[in-house]
Amino acid sequence: MLRITSLTLLFACCLSSMRMDAQCFAGYNDSIDSLTVYFTSTSSGSYNYIAYDYGDGNWSQNVEDPIYTYSSPGIYEVCQWVEDTISFTCFDYSCDTLYIGDATCNADYYWFPDGLDVEFYLWSLGTYDSLVWDFGDGSISNDTAPIHSYSSAGTYTVCLSLYDSTELCDSTCYQITVDSNSCEADFSYTINNLDITLSNLSSGGFNAVEWDFGDGFGFSTQFNPSYSYFLAGTYEVCLYVYDSLNFTCYDEYCVELTVTTGGGGGGGCDADFDYEAVELDLEVTNTSGGTFLTEFWDYGDGSGISFDTEHTYDEPGLYDVCLTIGNLIPFCLDEYCQEVQIVQYTCETDFTFSFNESNVYSFTNTTQGTYDAVLWEFGDGNSSTFANPSYTYNVPGTYEACLTTYVDGNPCGVTCKEMDVYPAGLNKVSAEDFRTYPNPSDGSFTIELPIEFLNKNVRVEFSGISGRLVHQEMASSNNGIINLDLNLPSGMYLLKVSSQGRELVRPVMIR
Repeated sequence: MLRITSLTLLFACCLSSMRMDAQCFAGYNDSIDSLTVYFTSTSSGSYNYIAYDYGDGNWSQNVEDPIYTYSSPGIYEVCQWVEDTISFTCFDYSCDTLYIGDATCNADYYWFPDGLDVEFYLWSLGTYDSLVWDFGDGSISNDTAPIHSYSSAGTYTVCLSLYDSTELCDSTCYQITVDSNSCEADFSYTINNLDITLSNLSSGGFNAVEWDFGDGFGFSTQFNPSYSYFLAGTYEVCLYVYDSLNFTCYDEYCVELTVTTGGGGGGGCDADFDYEAVELDLEVTNTSGGTFLTEFWDYGDGSGISFDTEHTYDEPGLYDVCLTIGNLIPFCLDEYCQEVQIVQYTCETDFTFSFNESNVYSFTNTTQGTYDAVLWEFGDGNSSTFANPSYTYNVPGTYEACLTTYVDGNPCGVTCKEMDVYPAGLNKVSAEDFRTYPNPSDGSFTIELPIEFLNKNVRVEFSGISGRLVHQEMASSNNGIINLDLNLPSGMYLLKVSSQGRELVRPVMIR
């Protein structure tokens, strides 16, 4: 008995550093009246700081429900951030695209080169009837995602034009460089418990790589990296290879890897369980692997630690049920949690969804039965209570979208569907004439901006080649000059400078 008690105290100590219960969720509703937008925050949780980025270079802080007036019509991406700035236990953001005034469309695209062949993809917003691609070599296309083969290497100005009926709605042009250079990403791997070793087998004319280890924390620009996961599980590991000088070749290769050793290390225990819920009654079954001496449960309703495998809840709700297992010699400690929905009502909850090239997903509630409220959870921490919402995913990945229906505040049904959100592509390389020097540099850059950005507050963002945002800040373009001193790893980045609905983007290199 003494041994189990001591082990339990040890587990309690360890879990206090493993688990972070504080959460916050960003979200807002909006009402548009001409150029003025009335925002209503729907954020929840233990945050003490809130900010809005209105997408035109202006911000507001610590105002829950701001009223903002734009200086001109346009299509703007508005983001809300919430954060706990004292204990740093929560952070979340939510973004949406707003159509202000008479703005109807915004032409944009991205591309992937492979030698003389280039794949083009729409990144446009708004409503339009037709489109025309001009590939800069005398060829045109009306396809939404054309693949064009150039006859010779060179730099071409490629233009995309959108039309509403017979009138031009918007157009944009970028310069792209193609040559016979191509590359193909590939790698092999070995797994040892929680450790993986990766061998880059890529071929072609690439000179830079990026790895994403799939756990939200691990990234590398090494050619043959190694990585250690903290928890057992299945992770999608992706390798991106590219030409960092002219971006004349790009390829990616992803593999799902499973590491099986438990989070505590030695002993190799791996916590897992199944459950069966019948209204307010829950029965759990320990299906853990490995050698462990003890187990205990936390049913997520404040009732404390339990050694029983049957539990009755006082009321319906969504509960975080956790199993902890462990052993002293050899030492191992692992925890596994599942969200369990406890209900008292039954209705046939279901939904469908569709999406466009900009990763805007439209959800349609097809639930059968009587209910008076809904909650949509999009799988990235954001949610909505609209009947049939639309939502934009800003980061590619696999998400589980869930719809919960309610009667008198109690869930009567829930259904979840997994969906793959593919990359919206690399950030665009602008044809605007602005300078960034030195390039390459050691992280210190001077940016010279066009006259329309003179003496304005601008938003500066640096993203990796995979599209992951690694640095952002607000800066003042005094006399059209911005000086930056960054501490970022060596590699290829996309620099984006935006203000009042305009943005400039170009590649930069840090050595």
